[in-house]
Amino acid sequence: MTTDYNFLPNPNLPSRETIVAQVKEVWKQAALKYTPAGFPLRDGESGTIIAWVKYGFYVTIHEAQTQDFVAKELARDRSSVVQVPRVFDAFGWQHTGYIVMEYVEGDDWKRRARDVNDVARAVERLMAIRGPDLTPGHIGAGYLDTLTFFWIAGPPTHYRSVEDLQTQINIILAFKNDIRRVDIVSESKDGLFLCPCKIEPQQFRRRASDGQLFALDFRMACFLPPSFFAAATLMIMTDFYIRVVSKLTYNWPTDANAITAASFHFIHYGPPPVPLGLPKHLKARPKSSPSSGSTRSSSSLSVQRPPRSFLSTITGTTPSVGADS
Repeated sequence: MTTDYNFLPNPNLPSRETIVAQVKEVWKQAALKYTPAGFPLRDGESGTIIAWVKYGFYVTIHEAQTQDFVAKELARDRSSVVQVPRVFDAFGWQHTGYIVMEYVEGDDWKRRARDVNDVARAVERLMAIRGPDLTPGHIGAGYLDTLTFFWIAGPPTHYRSVEDLQTQINIILAFKNDIRRVDIVSESKDGLFLCPCKIEPQQFRRRASDGQLFALDFRMACFLPPSFFAAATLMIMTDFYIRVVSKLTYNWPTDANAITAASFHFIHYGPPPVPLGLPKHLKARPKSSPSSGSTRSSSSLSVQRPPRSFLSTITGTTPSVGADS
């Protein structure tokens, strides 16, 4: 089948309608026991696994674009300690997002000391990946889709530039009578880098066939100034995260503490004074038409073009996402 966004073609995939039907069956079988976030997609004739399908209310095309960008970057370096599954397809259907990707066969991750060291090296490699431009967030959107810095998931603000982000942070600091100010614009002079804000054992898997380590989830990984990862290390206190961060070789940016102080005021809609510090040209909640001025491709909600977010209503009756590059 053909793909959008230059994803990796996979002629063995069934139709999107078939994938959606299989997801519904997975949910039906799970009943009320648990809510699966993905499942192995099998060939209808042989029964062999041909892909992994991630799906959910907060799964977005922009996460898929970010994952595939990182996967292609790492694939150029076969000696990399970490690789990422390529994306075959991504689409939206009835308020649910689907990412169809390469399946990595392997055991669930362990918490041994060796594993922590290897994940730390993998995180360092991921953090070295430079984004394609200076628009913060996931590729194609400018959304910072991470609960690390926001009270809500997927804030409906498209940051057009690092300047937008810096302006809001500094206004928040002034509102709090905090004398500190950030200069993440200068910090970003060499580009934006991948910020893997969430580091959990289940996000990494070692391939059974050759021991290659893979990073699997990019919901909370996007391109930001380096200070944001350092800020995340101050706010996330899970045992595995702390152990991994303690193994990192990392130059501490100067603005991390100030970003942490401002972080939970990043609430983008609600009663006054919300949205606090948001530049005026960003205060309007996004409509179905694309925002102007973005350095990345954006899209409307029509079925002829890809949705800006799978959180928005998808029109039509066929799972669809058109090309827009």
